[in-house]
Amino acid sequence: MNQPFQVQARRFFAHPSALAYLGLFVTMMVWAIVPVFLKRLLTVLTPIELSFSRFLLSGGILLVWVLLRNRQALVAMFRQDLRLVLLCTVLGPLTAMVCFNFGILHITIGTAAVFAALEPFFTYLLAVLLHQENWQPQRMVSILVALVGMTLVVFSRNMWGVTYWVSLLLVTLSPMIWAANSIVTKELVKRHSPIVMTGASFVLSSLLLVPTLSADYPAAIIGMGPILWLALMYCVASNILGFSVWYWSLKYLPASSVAVTMYLIPVLSVAAGMVFLNEPLSLMKAIGIATVMAGLYLVNVRWR
Repeated sequence: MNQPFQVQARRFFAHPSALAYLGLFVTMMVWAIVPVFLKRLLTVLTPIELSFSRFLLSGGILLVWVLLRNRQALVAMFRQDLRLVLLCTVLGPLTAMVCFNFGILHITIGTAAVFAALEPFFTYLLAVLLHQENWQPQRMVSILVALVGMTLVVFSRNMWGVTYWVSLLLVTLSPMIWAANSIVTKELVKRHSPIVMTGASFVLSSLLLVPTLSADYPAAIIGMGPILWLALMYCVASNILGFSVWYWSLKYLPASSVAVTMYLIPVLSVAAGMVFLNEPLSLMKAIGIATVMAGLYLVNVRWR
């Protein structure tokens, strides 16, 4: 009974695309918990300081690995595609993470996760605009369904203000930036190692953020307790694992297929927010989240 299953399992995992999907599934599980730790860390660090810390530690670890194991690949990447690497850094980890960190200061991680899940939608639209995919009229229905769900999520809150709307805008910018990044890096990952790309991108992001750090940053980071340091290390590990798998999977899967795996994050993040941060989940918000997920499923899976 077990032998046929083992044979099928070997055949399944022999395909790079299958391994890419498995890696993305694990990555989404890890990423779904990250906002909980980000909320905790933002009580002692500013959004920019938190972004800098994650980039510096993650990029430093990856860069040491690259310099020890594959220095020539790093040199070759900068010689061949320096401008594209800089573009992928700015139009990717740097701006997306900073926007997200600022956004979750004033909204729940469940709401933030729902808006972050819009990346497949933006990726598809960009792919159509760049003639990488064909536009299908029936997808307009699914887009409208997703927009209805977003409206329910937005207005499920009892009170609104400028801060709330600005936070929603910043969180929405994050998936838009990642969608552009997925399109831009599609060709780059075919020529260079994902680990080399990720390490270089993170180190460059930290360097670009240095001028924006406050004078209080050293005292804030040193004064963090062991629990917050563990939270930061989890976020760093999620960077190293997540982005390495993300870029590697783009070698074997279409950009829109990679983005679809992010559907797992909102559900898991909502649950994590309820368990760890006591965030409320109203019936209206739950229906809105389900509607957004249904719309995104239709636009990127059912009607592809």
